[in-house]
Amino acid sequence: MTTSRRQQWEVGDLFLIRQRDGLWSAGQILDRMMANVASCAFYAVRVAKPSSLGPLLPRDSLIAVASVSRDGLDSGAWKIVGHAPVGVERRLWPNEPFRDVGWIGAKIYDAGIIEAFLEAFHGLVPWDKWKDPDYLDRLLISPDKRPAKLLYKTH
Repeated sequence: MTTSRRQQWEVGDLFLIRQRDGLWSAGQILDRMMANVASCAFYAVRVAKPSSLGPLLPRDSLIAVASVSRDGLDSGAWKIVGHAPVGVERRLWPNEPFRDVGWIGAKIYDAGIIEAFLEAFHGLVPWDKWKDPDYLDRLLISPDKRPAKLLYKTH
């Protein structure tokens, strides 16, 4: 009988998410928002192997921040590869306006939505495949982070 071990993680940890083309997209844990939720930053940085991620993620490569259910981190699907000081200003953290009211009104995503967002950002799946074709645009930290070259579904 095999037992699965939960991956241990903490605020400041750098992680990688494997994508369908074999490359890995980078992120960092910003905050443990609630018991089952981590607020994370996601970057345009991709690497071919986990050991090639540097110790710091460039600020200008930040593309999104989101509060996410912790299953991707716990399971190890989002592979912890390092630790660094949190590189995103607190004013940019997701759901900050809801902190003082016990997170009422906060938006939380599951790992699958974030993984799909990153794959669409890097042109691996259509950007507009959602019922609301602008859904992924709202995950971007700023409209200017939208890539110029995106894959779109055929109508």
